[in-house]
Amino acid sequence: MLLTISVILFFVIIVIDVIHYGALYIFLKGIRRNEWTKPSGEFVPKTMVLLALRGVDPFLKRCLEGLLTQDYPNYAIRLIVDHPEDSALSVAKAIVETRGAKNVEFIIVDEHFETCTLKCNSLYHAVLSLDLSYEVVVILDADTNPHSGWLRQLVEPLSDPRFAAATGQRWYIPETSNPGSLIRYLWNAAAVIQLYFYRIAWGGSLALRRELFTEGNLLDIWKTAFTDDAAISESVKRLGSKIVFVPSLFMVNRETCTLQSFHRWVKRQLLCVKLHHPAWKAVAFQGILITLPLLVCSGLLVTGLMFWEKALIYWNLGTFVVYWGGVLGTLPMLERAIRKRLSQRGEQLQCWTLGNTIRILPLIPVTQIVYTSALIQLYFLRRVEWRGVEYEIGHGNQVRLIEYKPYNNHNPVKDNSHSI
Repeated sequence: MLLTISVILFFVIIVIDVIHYGALYIFLKGIRRNEWTKPSGEFVPKTMVLLALRGVDPFLKRCLEGLLTQDYPNYAIRLIVDHPEDSALSVAKAIVETRGAKNVEFIIVDEHFETCTLKCNSLYHAVLSLDLSYEVVVILDADTNPHSGWLRQLVEPLSDPRFAAATGQRWYIPETSNPGSLIRYLWNAAAVIQLYFYRIAWGGSLALRRELFTEGNLLDIWKTAFTDDAAISESVKRLGSKIVFVPSLFMVNRETCTLQSFHRWVKRQLLCVKLHHPAWKAVAFQGILITLPLLVCSGLLVTGLMFWEKALIYWNLGTFVVYWGGVLGTLPMLERAIRKRLSQRGEQLQCWTLGNTIRILPLIPVTQIVYTSALIQLYFLRRVEWRGVEYEIGHGNQVRLIEYKPYNNHNPVKDNSHSI
C-alpha cells in the first residue's frame, strides 16, 4: 500500500512539473511582447506620481533620484508621510532640494482612518485633493528604483482603451546571499508567474486611469482596504476593463531580509490577495497542491528509512529529485529571460554563479515549508504588524487600525540594505 502511494506521488510531482513548465512557457512567451496596441504618436497624459513614505527605506535616495529624473514631460510628484517627524520627510526634502526639483509637493496626513492601513490612508488623502486635470495616477513604492524611462513605459499601455491599470513586477537580486534573502528570491520567482496569470497588480509600479476614482469607486475601496494594489481589481471590474502587465518593468530590488522577516512579509503579501483579489482560492489551492504530496512523500521516506524498505526509499527519493529538478530546470530559464529585459535598460547585474545554485539547492524545500506555514497561519491570523503599527482583521475581512503610532526610526540613514 505504501509503495503504491509512493509511485502515485512520483507521477503526481511529474505532472506538476509539466504544468509548471507549460506555465513558464506561456509566461516567457508573454513577456516577449506587449499586449497593448502601440499609440500612433507620443502618449504622455498629465500624470501624478504618489509615493507614500513611512520610515527611510534602504534605497530611498536611489528611488527619489530616479523619480526626479524621468524623461516624461508632464508629471508631478506627491510625497506623503503620516507624521511631520517621520525621518523619511527630512531625507526626501534634502534630496529634492539638492536636485532643485520644482514638481514635488510634500503632504503630511494628519487624519488616520481606523478602517484601513496607513498606506491606503495616505494615498486616499493624496488623491482626494488632486486636481481634475490629472488623467493618470501612478503609485510608486520606496523600494522601487525607477530608471529614466520607467514612467513613460508604465503609462503608455493606458493609451489602449481596453486597460484601466498597468503594472510592473519586482525582481529580487539581493546584495548578500543569506538564507532569508535567497528564500524570498525563490518565492518571488514563482510568484511573478502567478501575478502575471491572475493579473494581480503590484503597488511598486502601478499606473491608474483617473476613471478608476471617478467611476470605479476606488477611493471608497481604499478607505476600508488593507492594500492599495490588489484592491484595484474590484474597481477595474466595475469599469469593465482590464489590468495589463508591462514586460519591460521588472523592477530590481536589492534589499536583504532574514528568514523571520521574510515569514512576516510573505504572510502580509498573501493577506493582501486573500482580502482583495478574486484569484485567492486559486493561489491557495496551488500552494496546497504542491506541498501536500511533498509532506506525504517525506513521511514515506522516513518510514522507508526506519524499516529499510529500499523500494520505498528509492521511489520517494526519486520524487524529491524530480521536484528539485523541476525547480532547478525552470529557474535558469526564468532568470535568463528577466535578466535579458533588465540588461536592455542598462541594469548592472552580477553573473549567476555555480555557488548561487549550490546555496539555493537546500533552500528549495525550505521555501516551500515556510510558504506553506504562512499560508496555513493566514487562516488564523487576526492581527498583523506593518511598519510599527498593528491592524486587526475582523469578520467580513474588515481592517481596523488598533492604535496609530508615528514610525520610530532611530537610524534614518541606514548603512545596510535590510528591508524595513
